[in-house]
Amino acid sequence: MKKLAIRNSGDQERQRWPTPSIVVAGVALFIALGGSAIAANSLIRAGDIAPGAVMSKTIKNGGVEPKDLSTRTRALLQVAEGVAGAEGDAGSNGTPGVPGANGTNGANGPNGPNGANGIDGTNGIDGTNGTNGIDGTITPLSATAGPTELPTASPPTTVVSLAVPAGNYVVLAKTQLSHTGAGDTIDCVLKAGTASIDKVAMKTLPALAAIPVSLQAVTVTISPSQLSVECDVLTANGSANFSSLIAIPTG
Repeated sequence: MKKLAIRNSGDQERQRWPTPSIVVAGVALFIALGGSAIAANSLIRAGDIAPGAVMSKTIKNGGVEPKDLSTRTRALLQVAEGVAGAEGDAGSNGTPGVPGANGTNGANGPNGPNGANGIDGTNGIDGTNGTNGIDGTITPLSATAGPTELPTASPPTTVVSLAVPAGNYVVLAKTQLSHTGAGDTIDCVLKAGTASIDKVAMKTLPALAAIPVSLQAVTVTISPSQLSVECDVLTANGSANFSSLIAIPTG
């Protein structure tokens, strides 16, 4: 079968495809040619089948396969490509995926270099000097004592004493001794606590004579202490009188 060409006013050519009845008739023809209906000595040909004698409903589904048709018939059965349909609506957004796990923190970077030292600040203004304090006065510590008996051959007897606080001192002491025997021995000791810091030992003049005795020393006491003068006679009874003790602080 030939394609029919029709020219329109624009001198454009379009193709016209076979009608369905022609297609069915062709199919029936080739079924007859490929089937098993055989006359005694000859085949049924296309001209032996009247138009419309074989309908599509009389053909069993699957009874005719493309391979049973001729190349030309298969070409006639091809349907012209239709016009592309309109684009469909966009589909809805899919569900968001599960967020991925956070990556591990990277290692800390090395410490940066130390910054430059700042400029030294300016010196502050000197404060004003305070007023001088009043000079202190040195007040000597002193003690005196009257007559004190000195028994013969007895332990040393304290004839005068003075309590002082801790400090540095110049100590001055004196007494006057008398006795009843001639040529007797007299001993006097200046003490700071139990420590001896000065001593006098001598023979006396004739009996009943009065002899002055003086002692002195520089001493340091690290705690409150007792300064004292102790005297004794060896043979005859005696006594001490006009005894005094002075301690001058030295700072």
